[in-house]
Amino acid sequence: MPTTVADQLVRGLVDAGVQRIYGIVGDSLNPVVDAVRRTGGSAKGGIDWIHVRHEEAAAFAASADAQTTGTLAVCAGSCGPGNLHLINGLYDAHRSGAPVLAIASHIPSSEIGSGYFQETHPDRLFGECSLYNEFISTAEQAPRVFRAAINAAITGGGVSVLTLPGDIAELSSAGQMDPIAIPAVPVVTPPAADIEKLAEAINSAEKVAIFAGYGVKDAHDEVIAFADTIGAPVGHSLRGKEFIQYDNPYDVGMTGCSATGLRMRGSTTPICSSCSAPTFRTSSSYPRTSRPRRSTSIRRSWDVGHRCSTRFTVTSVPR
Repeated sequence: MPTTVADQLVRGLVDAGVQRIYGIVGDSLNPVVDAVRRTGGSAKGGIDWIHVRHEEAAAFAASADAQTTGTLAVCAGSCGPGNLHLINGLYDAHRSGAPVLAIASHIPSSEIGSGYFQETHPDRLFGECSLYNEFISTAEQAPRVFRAAINAAITGGGVSVLTLPGDIAELSSAGQMDPIAIPAVPVVTPPAADIEKLAEAINSAEKVAIFAGYGVKDAHDEVIAFADTIGAPVGHSLRGKEFIQYDNPYDVGMTGCSATGLRMRGSTTPICSSCSAPTFRTSSSYPRTSRPRRSTSIRRSWDVGHRCSTRFTVTSVPR
């Protein structure tokens, strides 16, 4: 059983499959770093501490780790400017839908509100770049919040921030943290009626284009085959670029919030089949000046029409 609150947090991260924490050792973060040391490193089933030159690099490294592996990644910063430096990388992770947990250690809990050396309010600072952001004030509270933060980052696809004062981190743990259950990605198949409606729209259209976003991840060959079948050009968003542009004879460039290569093409296409992904952080979208007249979307999301109007949508999560 974990002996301290910090041990409890680190044990929860191990159970969630975390093998690395990126950060810089320092003052209020020491109890967490020592708990990482006691795990023996990833070679022994624990966690490696990856030292960086600057906390900003730690957050960007965690974001890249999460996006590359598809698993939870962790970064950490000490109190005051230490964790404040994480903010750029956390914005990147959150907007990219990367599951990242940030540990923001804090000044002694008895000094909060006194204007203490390097005092900030991490629980306020990270509100815009996180989907879960909580302050740990007691050992009794910690297990439930740790588990909630881990689950939120994994299942929500975004950033969780834990503000943990150093003196709370070294307290003896109270109670046990429930096991971390990581759900598998569901396979969502659209109703046959929706598929028939989509086929009818494509077959009756004078022109058809495919706009591929992050939702085409792991479906490159299927989208190319679809384009070949209906004779459609394939444009892509910035986040869809790495998954669809290669080995693609139908590629016509990138557009959306970044780049303008498809503006004229998109604006004159009656039917645009859009393959996008969850929420604004990863959606395929058109600039306001280049929206197609009618858009039929195939989406891996229930949050539709965020940036462009759609005539109807077909929601699917393959494999």
